[in-house]
Amino acid sequence: MLRIFCSVLYWACSLAFAFAQYADSMPVGEERSSLDSTYFSQIDSVMQAYEQVKRQRQVEQVIRQHESKLLKKEMSMSIDGALPLARGLLLTWTDHGFITHPARFESKGDKCNWTDYGVAGAPLVATWLMKAVGVKSRSKLERMLTANAMALGISFGTSELLKNTVSETRPDLSNDQSFPSGHASFAFVAATVLHREYGHVSPWISVGGYTAATTTQLLRIRHNKHWMNDLYMGAGIGTVSTNLAYFLTDKIFGMSGVNKPEVRFKDVVRLMKFNAMPTGFSFVAGTEIGNRKVYFDDATLKTGAAIAVGADLSLHTSPYFSIELMARAVDAQMKVYGQERLFTGDNLNLYHFDAGTKFSAPIFPGIRIGTRVFAGTRVMDGLTLTDHVKSYTIPNETKFECGIGVTYECLDTDNYAWGIIADYYHTFSRYMQNRYSISSTWKILF
Repeated sequence: MLRIFCSVLYWACSLAFAFAQYADSMPVGEERSSLDSTYFSQIDSVMQAYEQVKRQRQVEQVIRQHESKLLKKEMSMSIDGALPLARGLLLTWTDHGFITHPARFESKGDKCNWTDYGVAGAPLVATWLMKAVGVKSRSKLERMLTANAMALGISFGTSELLKNTVSETRPDLSNDQSFPSGHASFAFVAATVLHREYGHVSPWISVGGYTAATTTQLLRIRHNKHWMNDLYMGAGIGTVSTNLAYFLTDKIFGMSGVNKPEVRFKDVVRLMKFNAMPTGFSFVAGTEIGNRKVYFDDATLKTGAAIAVGADLSLHTSPYFSIELMARAVDAQMKVYGQERLFTGDNLNLYHFDAGTKFSAPIFPGIRIGTRVFAGTRVMDGLTLTDHVKSYTIPNETKFECGIGVTYECLDTDNYAWGIIADYYHTFSRYMQNRYSISSTWKILF
């Protein structure tokens, strides 16, 4: 009410001032016979000034309301991590037969554990280094210490409880502490802390953190320490633990010691660009399944679900159509079935290099869905599985492939777009012709 009263008072005073100036310009005793152009010009300038102030106040009110919503979202419980948890649980069920089937994978020793921990902890070290040099973070020191300690405690406690309860044997048969991956859990705690504290500074910070976490997953499977379900459960536990820790910390400290999110001009520009021409570069990580068997006369070679990582380049030629360039690296563990002897296990590597076109459209501001078709080449590294008496070999090959996919993208508040891609690959080969992938994406707009 006070704001309305002040606006009316401002309008009345402005009119009175303009009228007084016009009246003073007239000769004494002379009556105005008509409203001339000078009078209208003065009235128009007053009205324009009033309308400009009114519009500025309206925009300011909208911005403040949106910032309030951003803060409420920031301090609510995030569901990030639910997808890898679901993947881990699903793979634990669907790949149970593969995991328990006997095979010994090559032992890389325990020295690799510390190298893997170094990669996993890099995002957490980066977080505290930026804090030390004064880069503005989400949380003040006390609040940040509390959230970090709580995240590590919840993650470590959950992982250790499951390890001792499930007692899953590692691929190299070194012990029965495989499920879930403690390295992956720690890596995604570190990456999520970095994202929560400094994701607003640059999208490359968040992408860098999650790239280190995904690299940790790849190292653990290449070092024959984990199955695929272990890695996804570890990732889910780490992400959920961190988000839960920040949620509880926010409940404890309230509004004290948190830097409130702000609507910046570049955020408005980003939203307009995303809805119009979302050209950008995406990092991709997910699971590839489908045809998993290779048949020999007296045995079958079978893979588990595979981890797939890569990148997409999306070049928009119009608001709806884009050229897609795609690259994937796939790692799948393989075992021999149909033999009583104990054969070694090994990792089968596939590489996809494709180009295509995508149609996508915004269904809401900040949300796009689309479909794409593509074609290219699949490269497969050969491998040999043996029991030192008999062996089975899959040769190297390079084959033509084509496929189709559907995409979902959502513009995040932290400088990037995240999404989900489901692709189908058909390769003109006798080995694993039909493959399906479900991946999460992090896209940086150009």
